[in-house]
This record gives sequence, structure tokens and C-alpha cells, in this order.
Amino acid sequence: MNRTLSTLAGLLLSGTALSAQIVSIPAFAPAVTTGAVGLAASQTAQLNVVSLTTASTTTTTPTVACQVQLEFWDAQGKLVKSLSIPNLAPGAIASLQIKLTDITTNTSPLRNEVRGVVRRTTTPPPTGVATTPTQTPQPITFIPFSCSVATTLEIFDTSTGVTQALTSDLHTLEDFIVMPLPALGR
Repeated sequence: MNRTLSTLAGLLLSGTALSAQIVSIPAFAPAVTTGAVGLAASQTAQLNVVSLTTASTTTTTPTVACQVQLEFWDAQGKLVKSLSIPNLAPGAIASLQIKLTDITTNTSPLRNEVRGVVRRTTTPPPTGVATTPTQTPQPITFIPFSCSVATTLEIFDTSTGVTQALTSDLHTLEDFIVMPLPALGR
């Protein structure tokens, strides 16, 4: 994969025209997982995210939409509950809650292990912008494909609301997708 990126970067920097092709480069969709936590019948688990993206202070720099997916997974590696947030505003907080009754059956124990996953989904680069090819070198503009979020997982007593455990210890999941990018025209 590093060789592919090096080759693509070399072509772009050399000014070689790429025409009538679609170039695909890996675009990482960052995802993190918490460790496993035990959840008892009298408790609620809550996965929280806060957008660390700052609001744009100029009209020429758009604010990047923060798209996140909150998920809870059980001890068998099965997705139990999820929530998609298409546009988490800068500084805003979103949460997803789960109770033991959401993951157990009549034969399940009185306690079960769960973990939270947060996926920051990618947004494709803007389309529909027409440019005229030129021989003058143009500056390279970096467009952020995802936002930055802070994540916590808490366990609290369902009846009193008192937090009993809190963690912000996260581990990266190595998920990625390949996004097609339009080829450079002549």
C-alpha cells in the first residue's frame, strides 16, 4: 500500500497528466473501541462523543460535517445497538445508551460484557466544482474527510443516575475503505 501511495504522490508532484482513469487511494475511516465492561441489571451503559471540530470563523472555510456512528457490541462480537449521527455540530455531544435487557434473553446471566465502538465516517470530497486546467502549479488543498471526537464510556446506576465507572481508554480499529478520486485531466 505504501508503494501505491508513493507512486500516486510521485505522479501528482511530477505534473504527469492522468486522464480517463479513476484513481483509488485508501481513505481511512477512523474507528475506536473501548475495552469490555460488565453491565448488570440495575445499570445503564452510555457511550458519549463530543465533536472537537471548531466552527468556521470565516465564510470561505466551511465547517466540516462531523459524521459518527455509535455502536454497542456484546461478548459474542454481535452488534447489539447503533446510532448514526449525520451531522454532529462543533462542540456538540451525542450519546447512545444500552441496558442489560437490550442484550439478554431469559437464559442469560444477570451480568453481561459489552463494549462501545465509535466510527467517524468519511465524507467524499466536494463535487461539482469546475476547474480549468493550467500550466501554472496550483497549491494543494487538504480537505479533512472526518472530524475529531473525544469518546467516553460510562456505566451508571439506572435508578439514581450515579456514575459507577467511566473510561476514556480507547483502542484503534484498523478499518479502511477505498475511495475513488477523479483523475487529473489535461
